[in-house]
Amino acid sequence: MESKTFELSFAKFIQRFHEQIEEAFLEDALSKRGLCAQSPQGKKMCEELADRILKEFTIKIDRKTPLEAIAEPYVQVGIRAYKDRLSSSEMVHAFILLKRHIWLFFQDSNFAGQPFDVRSIVALNNRTALFFDRAIYYFLVGYEQAMTESVGELESLYLSFLDRVRRDLRSSGDLEPGK
Repeated sequence: MESKTFELSFAKFIQRFHEQIEEAFLEDALSKRGLCAQSPQGKKMCEELADRILKEFTIKIDRKTPLEAIAEPYVQVGIRAYKDRLSSSEMVHAFILLKRHIWLFFQDSNFAGQPFDVRSIVALNNRTALFFDRAIYYFLVGYEQAMTESVGELESLYLSFLDRVRRDLRSSGDLEPGK
């Protein structure tokens, strides 16, 4: 079986059963492990993340998919996660756990029982791992970008506050030498 055909068949298989995989992932992530379960935004983010990845799995692991098609959406997920005050480590854990649930489903399904060569499985694993590595990387890029912007805003507010306090103190004469 040709590697490319195997990867595409696998991706379509994952998309076809995305609801079952998503359900198992969410049960594990939210109920058993308590990932991102402290807030409604965290729960929603995990649901949307799983839904987005699983429904578009054929595109995600295709060699022809440009890097920008992966980068931009996950940068935005990172920015949103930061703004929603979600833990970056919990979100990265969610990505890793979702990848694990995809492979668990693969192993437990009849698909895994079909004849294929080792090279096909290695290629499939590499494409899947590469997608998740990129998604996690760009998620963190977005998260850090939002953090930097936030720190810049806070620093700007703090400096503005200090300037105001200094002006107020000067106008009241409290900054005169000897006082």
